[in-house]
Amino acid sequence: MVADHAPLAGVTVVVTRAKAQASALTEKLLALGASTVGVATIEIVPPVDGGAALTAALASGNHDQIVVASPNGAKALATAVEELTARMGCDAVALPPVACVGPSTAAKLDDSALRVNIVPGRAVAEGLVEVMPEAVSGRDRLLLVQAEVARGVLEVGLGEKGWNVDRVVAYRTIDAQVTEDDRALARTGDIITFASSSAVERFVRLVGRELVPPVVASIGPITSATATELGLNVMIEAEPHTVDGLVAALVMWATSR
Repeated sequence: MVADHAPLAGVTVVVTRAKAQASALTEKLLALGASTVGVATIEIVPPVDGGAALTAALASGNHDQIVVASPNGAKALATAVEELTARMGCDAVALPPVACVGPSTAAKLDDSALRVNIVPGRAVAEGLVEVMPEAVSGRDRLLLVQAEVARGVLEVGLGEKGWNVDRVVAYRTIDAQVTEDDRALARTGDIITFASSSAVERFVRLVGRELVPPVVASIGPITSATATELGLNVMIEAEPHTVDGLVAALVMWATSR
């Protein structure tokens, strides 16, 4: 039982993450006294090719560096490496170091055979571009692991640093099925959390702007910018731009009311 004086007691939080990802955030919120309702607006699915391009790129041994842009991309990368090494043998697979956009992305590789060598202080694509070194020669190749739909910041920025960038799709986000029950749940929220721009866009389109709870919490500046463009008033932004940072920002908001 959570005490009434828990920082988020009496607060209902709408969690919009994909169902497969929502548990980490939900468990942290419940532990702090919040009530949570899940209204998933996105679903994470494999790429159209089932991951064949990613596996082929890893097997080629042609890359000096891997860059992964999100936890979902890291999860797909770790799975591809595990399957490839099981098929070919660990010694047969050359695994270059991996740069991750943020600590949440890097954490998905903790139990893999991959070595993370770069994590920027700012967990956004721009932050990673800033800290990535210049390519040593014109032949240096980089494998960029991303969603099917992604901003061009990494591909362009890393190319400008002299890297030959091979972009591979690791996963897709598609619309989740939203029901009238989901819309009714959304109405009960005091706060809504968004962990990606795609979650904001889909909530507004599939659920409705009029059902957005009064307090909007965002995981970072890119998501906040999307929410603002869509007419939402972002009152809470995570710092750092992680699930833990989002939870901490919610607690700070609740205790300062």
